[in-house]
Amino acid sequence: MKIDATPISSVGNVQTANRLNQVDKKTPISESDKVAVSDKAQVYQLLLQKVKELPSVREERVRALTEQIERGDYKVDGEKIAEKLFSPE
Repeated sequence: MKIDATPISSVGNVQTANRLNQVDKKTPISESDKVAVSDKAQVYQLLLQKVKELPSVREERVRALTEQIERGDYKVDGEKIAEKLFSPE
C-alpha cells in the first residue's frame, strides 16, 4: 500500500472554497436591506475617534516631572499613592 504525500492543507483549501461557493449561491442579495445606527452609537464612535487622536504620552507633564527630578524638587507622597491604590474608583 502506498500513502500519498499530499499535504492536508491543500484539502482544507478545497473544502473552504467549496463552502464559499455554497454560501455565495444560497445568499440572495436584497436592495431593500438597510442598516441603522442609533444616535448613541454615532456619538460613541465620535468620542472613540477623539480618544484615539489624543497622544498616549503627555509630553508637557513628562518634561515638568523630569525637570523636578533633575533639580531634586520631586517629592513622593506615600499617603497619596496609597489613597490612589486603595480607592474604589
